[in-house]
Amino acid sequence: MPNPLISHQVPGLLLKRKYPKRIDGTAICLGAFAPDLSILFEPFMYSFPFRHITHSFLGLLIWVAPITIMLTIIFSRYIGPRISKIAMKEGRIYRLVAYFGFDELLHLKKKRFNKRFYIVAFYSALIGGLTHFLIDLPAHGIIELFFPWTVFSHPEFLFITIFDFGLPPLVIDRWQINSVITLFELIWYIEDLILMVISLFLLRMIKKHKLIESWYSNEL
Repeated sequence: MPNPLISHQVPGLLLKRKYPKRIDGTAICLGAFAPDLSILFEPFMYSFPFRHITHSFLGLLIWVAPITIMLTIIFSRYIGPRISKIAMKEGRIYRLVAYFGFDELLHLKKKRFNKRFYIVAFYSALIGGLTHFLIDLPAHGIIELFFPWTVFSHPEFLFITIFDFGLPPLVIDRWQINSVITLFELIWYIEDLILMVISLFLLRMIKKHKLIESWYSNEL
């Protein structure tokens, strides 16, 4: 799957810019990341197919939506404003972070957690999760959308070896890094790179036009 921290945010950022009052930007972006939080729990679950759950339609309701709403509140109240303060410091790295608008996250503290917030955050989280599934679809070996009823495998041609560097696999705990790159993995890398560039461009545009400030200017 592509990098969820940056590349998965593209659909959410586009939708937030298009429908600023109908989409919770924090929830849709966190929702696009939430399915891959399974990686934090998998080492403790042994053979339990937690990833299958988080990447399924069932998981949208029992995992993505609730965890996203909780994280949206925490991020808006504490993490976002803290990142904003860090981005305002002097230094090249801090200026780079501010260049992409992370210094504007302090405005998230203006968010009000009323009934409307929970409704908008709920469906924004679902949309974010769905965009995650769509981005993963061509860049993954299996389709888990209908778990626990069934798990599909992609057509065999996607498993064709494109590059083989002839190195032994690197095993880290339960994860394995192979020197063989298949077609679907190549799609993953290309998709990841393209979406990361688009995501950074959108973040810069949001910063340049001070959109985060305008989105939350009427929250007080």
